[in-house]
Amino acid sequence: MPMAKVKIKVKMMAEFLSHIYSQVYKSMNTLKRNPFRLSDVLIWPLIFLFTLTFFVSYLKAEKVYLEIIILGMMGWRVIYFLNLEVVNSFVEEHWSKALPHLMVSPITRLEFALGSAVSGVIKSIAVIFIYVIATYLLYGFVIGDWLTFAIAMFFFATIGFSMGLVTLGLGYYMKDEAFNLAFIWPDVIVLLSGVYFSVEAVYPAFMLPYINLLPSTQAFYLLKSMVSPVTANIPLLALLSALWLVAGYLFNGFMFDRARKDGKLTRLG
Repeated sequence: MPMAKVKIKVKMMAEFLSHIYSQVYKSMNTLKRNPFRLSDVLIWPLIFLFTLTFFVSYLKAEKVYLEIIILGMMGWRVIYFLNLEVVNSFVEEHWSKALPHLMVSPITRLEFALGSAVSGVIKSIAVIFIYVIATYLLYGFVIGDWLTFAIAMFFFATIGFSMGLVTLGLGYYMKDEAFNLAFIWPDVIVLLSGVYFSVEAVYPAFMLPYINLLPSTQAFYLLKSMVSPVTANIPLLALLSALWLVAGYLFNGFMFDRARKDGKLTRLG
């Protein structure tokens, strides 16, 4: 390959990474200056966790139920942050009246989404770290299989990012309403996926084939398999996660083009 082409590719890669870093930098600085955003990482996750774990401890339930709740909450938070951060970064540009500046910047919609997703990953890791320390000190909980745990978290991140692409696509049109939706539909999906319970024991039989086709259901099976006799279909999980990612990206592109055509957006990549 000629040296000139190599230099061009290196420059393009440097610009690509720089645009992604710009979103991470913006998000982390906003996090430090905004008490509400900071509490979403340091305070609310612990409140959600202890609300359930204290209740299970009060009932004197078997330890496995406590472990399922702890692991499930970790997976839930990963989906939450990956989905929310993608659309939140866009809506904050709208709220601060900086959206026109974003539209004329050289960043592409994929770079914007990836940069926001990286911020979501950083927040997810911080919350998981807090959970690991807090649950060890209070309950003696330890993650026995870090490889399985890491694989499950990877799939949760992929699922959350896929959902974030869909929510961001709606955000091109809906702006504020998409931010509200970012809190609602992930919780519905995760609840259907049986984060803290067996879907077979709760949902009617006619729903189970559809519920088991949610990648989040298979991902929670994988987490539960660490502490209970549950089997996850990993090939199906990988396939469904890939399909969701492709579908999310295509939907995001479709909504982006429609929004530009209808005058909702002027320019973004």
